[in-house]
Amino acid sequence: MPSRQLTNNALVATGRYWLIGAAMVVLSACTSVSNPSQQAQTQLVSTGDAATDQQAQAFRATQLWSDAYDAKPTDIVNILGYAKALASIGSDTRATKILTDGLLIYPNNSDILRAQAKALSKQGLVGPALRKMNLAIKNRPKDWRLYNDIGSIHSKMGEKTLALDSFKQALKLAPNEPSIQTNLGVTYMLDRQLILAEKHLAIAVNHPEATRQMRQNYAFVLGLQGKYILARKIFLKDLPLSQVDENIAQLKKINGDK
Repeated sequence: MPSRQLTNNALVATGRYWLIGAAMVVLSACTSVSNPSQQAQTQLVSTGDAATDQQAQAFRATQLWSDAYDAKPTDIVNILGYAKALASIGSDTRATKILTDGLLIYPNNSDILRAQAKALSKQGLVGPALRKMNLAIKNRPKDWRLYNDIGSIHSKMGEKTLALDSFKQALKLAPNEPSIQTNLGVTYMLDRQLILAEKHLAIAVNHPEATRQMRQNYAFVLGLQGKYILARKIFLKDLPLSQVDENIAQLKKINGDK
């Protein structure tokens, strides 16, 4: 499908991603560092603009992690937390430097290697990212998150077969993990294998930890198959009626339906 922008805040097909309303069909990641950033959530006053609130929260969390890191730069929680916060505001080069310094203190630590690989991947440095991730796997071969991340890197490069192989390996290690099911579903969706995509996305959305994005991905693949009534029902869980109507209209346009 060629790239095209249909309307403002409508559906965009880019060849790799579709954007529909406020929901982008994207791969899912597992994240798990916690602390100072939780303070940012409680201190932030909502402005009514979700994007502005999210950006302000990210910068506030970054400052909190910066303070923690400056106070104790050898603490691995601070290294990972500060690097993740920097990545969230687009400072991937700085995040990579923090993680590189961290590896001098904790050589071959899989958590740091994983975070560094993700930061390198965001900068387009796929080769180094994969080398770091493979080194992390040597140290922790049973960690499903590492295979999930490698699959995401391959997907970013358009290497669908390698991506699927990695996601399937991750799924063997964590059969009930919704982020892996989502990644398999989205990869099949981008390959136009919609029945398989629906199968995996349905498993993801029925998990207790299913997210808004997972539901939007599921609704999208249903709509692409012409299952508009069910797609509308899923969209309505997270979006206002006006946006749902627009999304369904755009899906019908994509499918050539009136």
